[in-house]
Amino acid sequence: MDQFKLEWLPQTREGVHILKVTGPFTLADVFEFQSVIREDSAPVTLIDMHDVPYMDSAALGSLLGFHVSCQRESRKYALVGVADRLKTLFRVAGVDGMLSIYPTAGEAETALSAGV
Repeated sequence: MDQFKLEWLPQTREGVHILKVTGPFTLADVFEFQSVIREDSAPVTLIDMHDVPYMDSAALGSLLGFHVSCQRESRKYALVGVADRLKTLFRVAGVDGMLSIYPTAGEAETALSAGV
């Protein structure tokens, strides 16, 4: 888990895309993340963060940018499998109540894909 990696997972439900993020998510990776996420136009996008042990403020900013983009485009999203360390970062930054977070992709799919 030393290297940052992004991978689209096979679609399990129509209209729901899952982006798997692996490794520490830092400033060096923000532009790659933004480029990959901008290519997606699914009604629901899940960002699987089970394998993200660390995130810096620049990476958090890119997630907030994605949040705003989804709101503007009337799309739904969720962060899934967020580690406690990252939840603490969200809480300290004051954005934990703003972000859509679920323990698993299945729970997020069920909650967000109604009407998709």
